[in-house]
Amino acid sequence: MPKLSSQLGTMKDRYLALPFVTLTTVITIVAVFVISLFAPDITKMLVLLPEASLGAGVYRMFTYPIPHLGFLHLAFNVFALVPVLAAFEEEVGSVATIGSLLVFTVLPGIAYSVLMTIFGSSTGLAGSSGWVFSLMSYFALKDAAFRTSIYLTSAVHFPTWAAPILTLFAVAILLPSSSFIGHALGLAVGYAYGLGYLNMLKLPQHLVLKIESKLSSLHLLQSLPRFVSDDIASKHSLVFDPNVEPGVPSGGSSPVLSHNNASVGPSRSSSFIGQGRTLA
Repeated sequence: MPKLSSQLGTMKDRYLALPFVTLTTVITIVAVFVISLFAPDITKMLVLLPEASLGAGVYRMFTYPIPHLGFLHLAFNVFALVPVLAAFEEEVGSVATIGSLLVFTVLPGIAYSVLMTIFGSSTGLAGSSGWVFSLMSYFALKDAAFRTSIYLTSAVHFPTWAAPILTLFAVAILLPSSSFIGHALGLAVGYAYGLGYLNMLKLPQHLVLKIESKLSSLHLLQSLPRFVSDDIASKHSLVFDPNVEPGVPSGGSSPVLSHNNASVGPSRSSSFIGQGRTLA
């Protein structure tokens, strides 16, 4: 039991010391859920509806991860989101995290709306589990740089980078009402982001520094709780290296990815993926 007490204590400390964007995101998600208990229409206003999102309701492309359709939906997603989002923010900084969340929101949202429109479906999308899958695939690529396989037994193992894919199917089986397409799109965007294919959509460092400088000049930087500035973020950029043979590290390069920074942080992963919910 001492080990369990230690793990619970670590989890408690983690949740009580969340970085700024992670804390703000969780507060917003919980606040919107509480408001929806008294004003249910707010959920209908924020969810992603394919037929509306490509028109006047384009704002839904940005809001659909916030509303949740029940307490369990909320609890599962927040529990799954906090560890990976906090780790990501501590690694890239608070301002860059905001930019990345926009990428993890808008690209899957556009793809989902287009696909649902093509197939004539009006099924909506709500919940932050898409973010979880994006961040899981990002960190799976990072883990694959120094741990190429995950062993279930001495004879059964699978590539580290594939762990989120297995989780995707496990969630689809265990939670059949969840949005497989929404999760899969989040997963794909996370892989593309981690492999560097979406680098052009990342906030340029000079813009990040300019925003932080402006916040500092307004005396806001110091007042924001647990704000992670660019200069203290531990960045480990990932670049796909096609010249490195899978499973055979070469120098400082990983079997799949190469690091711009030689130092490597600990593996971060979420223990459970929340239920991304669809609307009939």
